[in-house]
Amino acid sequence: MKNKPVHEIVFKNNLKLQFTDESNRYFGDFHRLLIEVDAFIETGDKSIRLRYQRPLKKMGVATEDLANERSLLIEQFLATVEPYMQRDDFVPKLLETVEKSDQEIWKHLP
Repeated sequence: MKNKPVHEIVFKNNLKLQFTDESNRYFGDFHRLLIEVDAFIETGDKSIRLRYQRPLKKMGVATEDLANERSLLIEQFLATVEPYMQRDDFVPKLLETVEKSDQEIWKHLP
């Protein structure tokens, strides 16, 4: 079963980021917090979906702390990347980078 997105942000440059919680309980009351980050880009004739290959992770999160820790991971990620991702020239550069066969940061998804 596919999990629903827990957060979404749309930048003025038509880039949308979607954060999906793929966490699981691994021992007692402790969870592996795992957030997948997908980017959606609308070009004139098609939609492109990319998966960031470095998911947001934190181990040993108690059930009662999951919501706070999830929000904190997303906030920290956005604090780092948002200034770059919202630039007008980011989307063309990202698409150019994704086409390079040696890049390992973004992966095309159907």
